[in-house]
Amino acid sequence: MKLQSLILCFLVCAFQSRSQSMSAYAAIDRIALSIPSSQANSTSDIASYIKSHFKKGEEKVRAAFTWVATNIRYDAAHLHWVVLNEDHEERVTWAMERKKGVCENFAAIFTDICLKSGLRAFFVEGYTRTNGSMDRSGHAWSAVSIDNKWYLYDPTWDAGFNSNGIFVNRTASNYFQVAPATFIETHMPFDPIFQFLNYPISFDDFSKGFTKARNQLSFFNYTDSIVAYEKLNPLSKYTNAAIRIEKNGSPTQMTSTKLKQLRMEKEIIYQEEDADLYNSAIEDYKQAIGNFKTYLNYRNNQFLPERPYAETETMLDEIIQQISVASKKLSRVNETKATLALNTGDVEKVLNDLAAKVEAEKIFLRNYFSLTGQK
Repeated sequence: MKLQSLILCFLVCAFQSRSQSMSAYAAIDRIALSIPSSQANSTSDIASYIKSHFKKGEEKVRAAFTWVATNIRYDAAHLHWVVLNEDHEERVTWAMERKKGVCENFAAIFTDICLKSGLRAFFVEGYTRTNGSMDRSGHAWSAVSIDNKWYLYDPTWDAGFNSNGIFVNRTASNYFQVAPATFIETHMPFDPIFQFLNYPISFDDFSKGFTKARNQLSFFNYTDSIVAYEKLNPLSKYTNAAIRIEKNGSPTQMTSTKLKQLRMEKEIIYQEEDADLYNSAIEDYKQAIGNFKTYLNYRNNQFLPERPYAETETMLDEIIQQISVASKKLSRVNETKATLALNTGDVEKVLNDLAAKVEAEKIFLRNYFSLTGQK
């Protein structure tokens, strides 16, 4: 009798706890769904509205999730639409303007709202397994830290379902704030860091249906790794992600495609860095040429008004310094890691020609001041 009473008490408490939780979400959902259309034109507007109504992280993330899953429609016409770069802004703006999109748009919008609401969040790419089999296309979802614990969210799968090739919009909460150990049953991120597991599952194990890592010998401190990851620049993030993906076992066709994308993103960064250095060297050259013309005008005016020799020589020394800075930048361009390298030969030639003219002028200047007796 006592045992039955204890069980009954436990069930009642559990029911009350869940009811209170759902009731709390219901109140949050009502506010999220009442955001005026005039304040829902951008993720910044939505985040501002959310921050003005909610203070707790879980409240903010719930409001963002509810708004996205309800207001963004799945665009079946663009089911296989792919953005071939890491431009998250494009993913967001494209879908926000139309209020529709595919999985990467749902996840990008949700992640962006969370970030702008002051939450730590990631846009995650990977692939999924449903009904015991691997899906042929890639997928995207989100990760958000709530009270220093990471949870996973799939607003696309909770926005509705596919019925005979037609997407039926019906908001649910099956993939809202799911623990990593549960989420890995259906979602495999390309980068294993986003499994948020101390013992990540390999690509091969996931494909075979394993939901726990069979290799329990190597502990992965994902908490510290995520903190370190957040501090990296984009190039380092791409590089480290590629290393982790390659180490996570036999890649699928989709992971191989992701690796190619990461290499492309690295190539773009290398080329952009080279272009910035090259253009900066050009600007240094232009300034050096302008300063050399100023010196020549002074010389053609018989060095009038008179200046001390040291001051006049400084004019030439500064030009030499500008040439040296430009040359160092071009040397860094020539050491590029990019596959397609810029040709710096023409610029190097004009810099060397200018340097030779400046050195000749320094010799002339010393002789001139020596003959005229000026100091």
